[in-house]
Amino acid sequence: MDSKIRYVKTYVDVVVRMRTDGTNIPIKVIWDDQEYNIDKVLRVMAAPPKRVAHIGGPTIKHVCLMNGQEKELFLEDNPRRWFVEKPVVQF
Repeated sequence: MDSKIRYVKTYVDVVVRMRTDGTNIPIKVIWDDQEYNIDKVLRVMAAPPKRVAHIGGPTIKHVCLMNGQEKELFLEDNPRRWFVEKPVVQF
């Protein structure tokens, strides 16, 4: 049986540190009542998601280190909220 992985846009709660210069640094993701600490933000760039359709304003991609793995976290502008690209296996 062949299975395919597709991705869906999934909104998540994010705890951020707002710096005095106005930048937001994500420090924790809360998803399905589970908390995931962000060990380090590796890169921040203006970039759309690659795997899910995104309609609306620009997005800021945060490449984060979480439990030793790189994960992508997106901040969309309008409305301003955080999301991830969640993999879903389909048969």
